Amino acid sequence: MGLVAASVLVAAGPSRASAVQADQAASASASDSTTVVSQRDRLSAISALVLRRLLLADPVAESKWVSGRPISDPVREQAVVDAAVARATQRGIDPAFVTRVVRAQIDASKVVQRGLFVRWTHDPETAPSTAPDLATIRQQLNAIDDALVDSLGDAEDVAATPRCSHAVDAARSQSYAGIDALHRKAVHTAWNTFCVTPAG
Repeated sequence: MGLVAASVLVAAGPSRASAVQADQAASASASDSTTVVSQRDRLSAISALVLRRLLLADPVAESKWVSGRPISDPVREQAVVDAAVARATQRGIDPAFVTRVVRAQIDASKVVQRGLFVRWTHDPETAPSTAPDLATIRQQLNAIDDALVDSLGDAEDVAATPRCSHAVDAARSQSYAGIDALHRKAVHTAWNTFCVTPAG
């Protein structure tokens, strides 16, 4: 506040000064609230893609269970990351940001797969005897990953803001409705590395 403005406030009396300061505080609070809402809205598309990807972890697990394949597939996982980084580079999106987020999606998928394997091991009657083709599922995953990279580009700056963790909490909550504890745990994992300072 400049000297002239301060003099005006003093001349107007303490009640006037308090009113102006209250208005300024209210404006700042409203601005902060608007920022949080904007960030949350920009993460909505990412949240939807995260959930779609996680729901495909179920048929992936079924396919691996029936075929006897291991859950971890380092070659495939690296190919997924490489493809995402290539797309990010073409679009001018930070490849390090994309790498850490995509790796988190892979980790989240494996949370679901491992959880299902444990369930089927302890209760064989619930284990699948048939499963969809893994190659077909991976085509769907590739399409989701492409869309995810594009959405990350739209929200890249949110990851570096001080209130990123608040926006991530809202995005997680958006995905929690209607899913079980295993998938909620995976959603939490999927968002862990979005913020520059880990969201926890």
